[in-house]
Amino acid sequence: MNLIIFFRIILKNFKWLMLFPLALAVSVFYFTRNIPREYMSSATVYTGIASGYSITDDGDTKIDNFQINNAFDNLINMVKSRETIEEVALKLLAQHLVLERPDPNILDEKGFEDLKELITDDERKQFVVKGNIDKTYDKLRKFKEESNKNKLVFILTEPGSFYSIVGILGKISATRKQSSDILELNFSTTDPGVCQQTLIFLTQAFSRRHKGIKGSETGNVVKYFEEQLRIAFKGLQGSENKLLEFGVNNRVINYYEQAKFVAESKEDLTTEYYKEKMGHEAAQSALKRLEEKMSTYTEVVNNNEDLVSLRQELSNIHYKITNARIYRLAPEKIGEMEDEAENIKLKLKERARDFFNLNNSIEWVPQKNLLEEWLSKMILVEESNGRLMVYESRLKQYDGIYKEYAPMGSTISRMEREVSVAEKEYLSVLHGLNLAKLRQQNIEVSNNLKLVDSPFYPLQAQPSSRGLLILVAFLGGFILVLSFLITKEVTNKSIRFPEKVENLTGIPLLSALPELNLKNVNKAHQIIHNNLLQRIVNSIFIDIKRSEASKEKKNFVITLISTRQKQGKSYFAEALAQKLINIRKNVFYLYPETSSGHEGKDIYKNSKLISYKYSIQDNVVDADEVEQLIAENLDYVKEDVSYTIIEIPNLNQYPVPFELIEKSDVSILVVHAQKTWASSDKQILDEYEKVRPKGTKVLINHVDVDSLEGIYGEIPKKRSLIRRKMKLLMGGDRY
Repeated sequence: MNLIIFFRIILKNFKWLMLFPLALAVSVFYFTRNIPREYMSSATVYTGIASGYSITDDGDTKIDNFQINNAFDNLINMVKSRETIEEVALKLLAQHLVLERPDPNILDEKGFEDLKELITDDERKQFVVKGNIDKTYDKLRKFKEESNKNKLVFILTEPGSFYSIVGILGKISATRKQSSDILELNFSTTDPGVCQQTLIFLTQAFSRRHKGIKGSETGNVVKYFEEQLRIAFKGLQGSENKLLEFGVNNRVINYYEQAKFVAESKEDLTTEYYKEKMGHEAAQSALKRLEEKMSTYTEVVNNNEDLVSLRQELSNIHYKITNARIYRLAPEKIGEMEDEAENIKLKLKERARDFFNLNNSIEWVPQKNLLEEWLSKMILVEESNGRLMVYESRLKQYDGIYKEYAPMGSTISRMEREVSVAEKEYLSVLHGLNLAKLRQQNIEVSNNLKLVDSPFYPLQAQPSSRGLLILVAFLGGFILVLSFLITKEVTNKSIRFPEKVENLTGIPLLSALPELNLKNVNKAHQIIHNNLLQRIVNSIFIDIKRSEASKEKKNFVITLISTRQKQGKSYFAEALAQKLINIRKNVFYLYPETSSGHEGKDIYKNSKLISYKYSIQDNVVDADEVEQLIAENLDYVKEDVSYTIIEIPNLNQYPVPFELIEKSDVSILVVHAQKTWASSDKQILDEYEKVRPKGTKVLINHVDVDSLEGIYGEIPKKRSLIRRKMKLLMGGDRY
């Protein structure tokens, strides 16, 4: 649907497009004649959301517009929450119930009388605490919560009173003023006192709820962190006590220092041991060499039991001395053992002199020098043996210490790691608790909403919306009717347009005829009808002249067919016959007995027209000549007739003379423009395709005049200059 069709719909139905909206506007005007005037009051509240001071502000805080908008949305939703409005309604009702007489600043006379009708005196006594609004409010709330189906619940939920939750919510508006921290609240109602008091109760209610909700948020967080801190501290103490108990049980003061000291001590002892080992090996080698030189005397000395006993004693005493030094015994004790060792040495020297009388060795070395050297080396070897025994014993002790300290280090490391993890967890929870307490303190400081402009008492009523309602009613009616007409146009499945019928049928378009209103004939439409009919006649003549058999024939057969009834075949046949008669041709018109409406028309009184109603029998399908449809008593001479128009009965109901149709010179399929082309029509036409002549064309009948522009051109009618310009802009033709 293009703009031209859209404006045609408007112009064609302009009367209904005006009458229906006007009726709606008049109805709204009548029913709103007693609409009450409303008063509006407002209040502004400073929130401090965007630019307010915060304890956590370090002076370089970036503004997050999304967070600010979210905070304002939360605040506005809190203003309009059900519990907030319910509290306002109950406070307002409590204030009005406490009144003993109307007060213009609180409730006027009409509202006071309405309240009496809403709550009886007995119910009033049940709720009211004289002179105390807060206690009255408490009783109202308690009574309301006792049941979901009591009188108070009905008052709060039923619209029409000052205390209706839905009514209050519908009259409240809460908006942020531009990009500031100010929240503006507006409320309107028919009583100026109620308007002001409602806003007062509203600001008190949502400010208290806002503060309580914000405080409860941080309070829960603080309680959570305090509990987690207690658990973390208990875990840290448990890990530390476990480490302490392990140290006490294993006599560990400082494991790492003790392990370092043991390692260093063992390293020093190992160094001394190997030094002693080297000295021992050297002394033993020298002693062996001396004994080889003194083999004779050595055997005597070695076999002497006294000398051996002294050597053993000397070795034992040196072992004790070395052990005492390693374990750091008292110097007096070490001195006594050293004196004893010197005495043994002297005894050993005396015994040696007694048994060795030789002064020289076998290599002519003096006996005295060789003996002294042998004695010195032997003493040195024995001393070294004693020290090596002590060193080896001590090294074995260190091996035991290492076996004890090795797993102890892993255990201590694991315990210290547990303590470290527990400590970090404790510090993390402690940090979270500090932040939560800081946040709590910050909210306590900054969540106090401040009233900038208190609700005022409105002195003048708001402009009435009656005019707007009337305008909306008119526009709504206009849009409703226009939508109906457009929907009707869009959902109309009829053929309507000549351009469309060719695509639906697959048959070339002959022409179209407009819909004529016979009661009120439009001369312009009659002219269009005649012109198009003349085009049809011209097209028929051209098709006949182009036929090869036209030169020999004098009587041409025109068959009119349709897939179903009431397509306009008779109307078109009579119009075509009239046109042929006007050009001085004799016409023979045959119509079936199922066709009606032929009687009494002027065309049948013309001598050039012979009309005949033929009967439809089953043998009609065998007819291949016109004469087979005519009774014998009809005065009919074929040579006297130039054109024979045969109206064929409906293809979907009656037998059809297909051979006669196939032999016809012109075959025309008549289609009604205001009816749909169904799949059954397509199926019937497909069957007809097998016998229809090649020159068959389709005629669309009863077309709306404005839909003929595609084949006729500009439709002649009176148009204003504006309409002509608009039509030209929307793609119409210029005429």
